[in-house]
Amino acid sequence: MKAGQLTGPRRMELVDIPEPTVQEGEVLVRVEKVSICGSDIRPFAAVLEEERYPLHPGRPTHECVGVVEESLCEEFNPGQRVIAFPYGEGGCREYLAVPPTSLVALPDAGPLDIWIMCQPMGTVLYSVSRIGNVIDKNVVVLGQGAIGLSFTTFLSGMNCRELIVVDLEDYRLELAKKLGATRTINASSENALEVVRELTGGEGPDVVVEAAGEHETVRQSVMMAKKFGTVIWFGMTHNENFAIDFQHVRDKDLTMIGTSSARAGTMPRYVKQVVHMVDQGRLDPSVFVTHRMKAEDIQRAFTMYEERSDSVIKVVMDL
Repeated sequence: MKAGQLTGPRRMELVDIPEPTVQEGEVLVRVEKVSICGSDIRPFAAVLEEERYPLHPGRPTHECVGVVEESLCEEFNPGQRVIAFPYGEGGCREYLAVPPTSLVALPDAGPLDIWIMCQPMGTVLYSVSRIGNVIDKNVVVLGQGAIGLSFTTFLSGMNCRELIVVDLEDYRLELAKKLGATRTINASSENALEVVRELTGGEGPDVVVEAAGEHETVRQSVMMAKKFGTVIWFGMTHNENFAIDFQHVRDKDLTMIGTSSARAGTMPRYVKQVVHMVDQGRLDPSVFVTHRMKAEDIQRAFTMYEERSDSVIKVVMDL
């Protein structure tokens, strides 16, 4: 079977690997669609030690949907459509053998390239649950990629006073406005710290969400938050060890919350909730899918996502 594999810095290829053997209690999933996540770009763009290449087949991609091919458990039946969480294996492969706890059932109707968006949106919903009440509070979201736009989507319905979003790309900021942002800031042409301070009466926001995964925006989140404010760290950076201004954290008595639904073990629960909301018509993730490609275009897809070219937000590849 075919699988995507990172074979060198910024080099994705399709390779042939053996099909997995499904064990008792597992489910064999025929993967039909995969999507690129911002966290996939971290290893793609990094220059790792030579002996670490190639990465395990299927990595770093982890957002995938498909159809149950074979089931040796009671929870799922052949023909069911599912979101799969390929913990440890990587998702860009034609078949996955996973336990039922790594699957979320999907409705029979609707395109899979839209349902796949429930996975990243579910991770954001978990993070939003950690923020708490934002009624009459000023909130800033740093970064408006697919993750930041998901934060904007959820927060816009939570009755905050101002929902201010920051990004470097105008096309993302335009979509954020449509999704409910009350003010957009292009950090390439405006001083985000100064504009946010002005918009919040000199105090700073009650909540700052870091959704870009950049060292600068992580530092900025601490500088930007008001006294007794809350900072939510979601984005994954290229290097997790870097300096921040701890004096601001201490002197402003900030509440710092780092979130990861996968590491918290809560991802299936929140992905199920997003699937439920989409099925009810309360949530429309289709606005995030800007590009559809074949698996053979995997190199171009990763390069496009890294460079943010052609107004890309989400790329979905057909296996």
